[in-house]
Amino acid sequence: MRTRIAPFAMTAVLLGGVAAAATTGPASASEPKANVVIQSCYGTAKNYTSTPGSGSRNAHWPATGTYAYTTKNCADINLKVKATRQVTTCFKATGKCNGWKTATAGKWMQVATDVKDGSGFYIQFKGTARSAGQIAY
Repeated sequence: MRTRIAPFAMTAVLLGGVAAAATTGPASASEPKANVVIQSCYGTAKNYTSTPGSGSRNAHWPATGTYAYTTKNCADINLKVKATRQVTTCFKATGKCNGWKTATAGKWMQVATDVKDGSGFYIQFKGTARSAGQIAY
C-alpha cells in the first residue's frame, strides 16, 4: 500500500494501518513540542457489504449501476475481505475490468494500483454470494 502524504521534516511510524502519532522535540528550549498525526490509507477504510449476484451475475460493490470514486487518501484501491474471494476491479472511464485476483480473508490486498483521484470504479466478487469486509480508496 502506498499512502500519499506531504513531506514532513520528521518521520512518522505507521503501525499496521492504524493512525500513529509522532512527536518531535523542540528545536530550542523556548519552543514547545509539536504533535503531528498522520493517518494511513488503511486508516480511512470503510466497512462494505456487497450486493449479491444472481444467475450468472457476480456479486459486486457498490450497488448495481453505481460507482465509488477514488480519493486523495490512497494511491491504490485496497480490500480486506472476511472470506477468501476472487475479485476484479472495473472502471467507469474504460468500461473494462482488471484480471481476477485472490483476496485472502483477513489480509489487505491492492486490487488496483496507481489509480487517478476521482476515478469511478466497482468491485466484482466471483460468484453470487455477498462479500463483506473493508475497503480503502
